Amino acid sequence: MAKLLNFALIGFLLIVSVAMDVNPVNAQRRCTEILDPNNCVPDDCKNQCIQKHNGNGLCVGSSGTGQFACACTYDCLNSHLNPK
Repeated sequence: MAKLLNFALIGFLLIVSVAMDVNPVNAQRRCTEILDPNNCVPDDCKNQCIQKHNGNGLCVGSSGTGQFACACTYDCLNSHLNPK
């Protein structure tokens, strides 16, 4: 069961990475900042990312630790508009 889950996760990540590699005509450069490396709370992560970068905050799993980190993805070009 764990092997099937790992295979599905790797497949999903591969599809997402290929999709993210496609460059749209008006692409914006995206940046990611880890706002909190431990004990991510989804609502707090989302709000903190919006306040800091007007971005999208998500909890992502840390490899092997079982903990979740708050990763904020935002438009690099406009990050200077809301410096906090």
